[in-house]
Amino acid sequence: MRIGVFAGSFCPVTKGHVEAIEQSARLVDKLYVVVGINAEKKYCIPSDSRLDMLKRAIAHVSNAEAVFHDGMMTDFCKNVGATVMIKSIRNATDLQSVIDLCDINRRYWDGETVFVVCSNKYRHVSSSLVRELVGLGQDVSEYVPDCCAEEIKGYLAKK
Repeated sequence: MRIGVFAGSFCPVTKGHVEAIEQSARLVDKLYVVVGINAEKKYCIPSDSRLDMLKRAIAHVSNAEAVFHDGMMTDFCKNVGATVMIKSIRNATDLQSVIDLCDINRRYWDGETVFVVCSNKYRHVSSSLVRELVGLGQDVSEYVPDCCAEEIKGYLAKK
């Protein structure tokens, strides 16, 4: 069985994330979608809520399971027997950061890191864009999963 990992902070989950997860799930038999912690980020949505929203957003992806992990993602990969980590790329900036991550991953894990490229429809969508737009009082429903839109707006409007 080919096991993959797709990790992110998902603060908040976007339709771009969901599309990339759908693409990733087609590449493996089992996909762990991991809500992780990046020590360099401050989160405006609690981890348990990010995980709950992610679970709802990907409920239709039959071979994907959303989980939380606070630690090295390579450790998570080893623990679940993953042979591939899948990263989504929207632009050249994403590509460089993912290449840098690949180099680090190779030091701690012998799996492969592969990339999926977002469609043009969601290439400009990021969690930070959603946070900024909500902060400016704008409607973000076209960028976030319908099942999570109100909850996301509620968290982000509190900032």
